[in-house]
Amino acid sequence: MMRHYFHSHQGALDAFPGEARTEIEDALETCSIRIERGSAAAIRDHLVRSLGQNGWPDEFQVEPPSKITIASLKNGVGLCMQTGGNMSRMYADLLKLQKLYLEDAISTGAIILPTSKASRDLGDNIANADRLAAELKIFRRVIHMPIAVFSFE
Repeated sequence: MMRHYFHSHQGALDAFPGEARTEIEDALETCSIRIERGSAAAIRDHLVRSLGQNGWPDEFQVEPPSKITIASLKNGVGLCMQTGGNMSRMYADLLKLQKLYLEDAISTGAIILPTSKASRDLGDNIANADRLAAELKIFRRVIHMPIAVFSFE
């Protein structure tokens, strides 16, 4: 069973729909894949499959016809996942979510990524929730939407 944590940015604790939070946390809790080098894709596949069983569609196109996507969008929640992506992908996800928020396509965002410890176990230069949480504080006036950060280890 995978341990998970929740971090609230800009009021996500109150703004985030309870059902969505439960579905994301259940997907993390039911993941039994060992966190080690080479397992990032399998962890992502598990999360996508588990969330898909709860009605989270696979990928949402941010700006058709571009190929820019987020992992999913359901009931006003934009979801991004970085189980094995490098640090630069984390910032791209923030930009995508903020764009969708400013266009009223979503009311809140969610990002799933490993803790710093788990990111080291998965590989080198892997995005991690600890760094994201710290940097969201710095960029609170730039990324001003509610974002729930779900981390795992």
